[in-house]
Amino acid sequence: MEGLTAPGVIAVSGKYYCGAADVMSYLGCKENKAYELIRALRQELIDAGRLTPAYPQGKVPRKYFMERCMIEE
Repeated sequence: MEGLTAPGVIAVSGKYYCGAADVMSYLGCKENKAYELIRALRQELIDAGRLTPAYPQGKVPRKYFMERCMIEE
């Protein structure tokens, strides 16, 4: 990975959000099921006050997705 970062940069920032394609690849499900799961997780976060309804639909914070689905990276 040498040469990909600028001098003084420790690491390249990762993706903070999961979309349907990410959910499908992690869980091996179809697109409809991925969006259903994203909607459910978003609603959990909105109900808990950790996410605003203005947050773009179709994505969920990666950390929360990994936590809830018990996936370790």
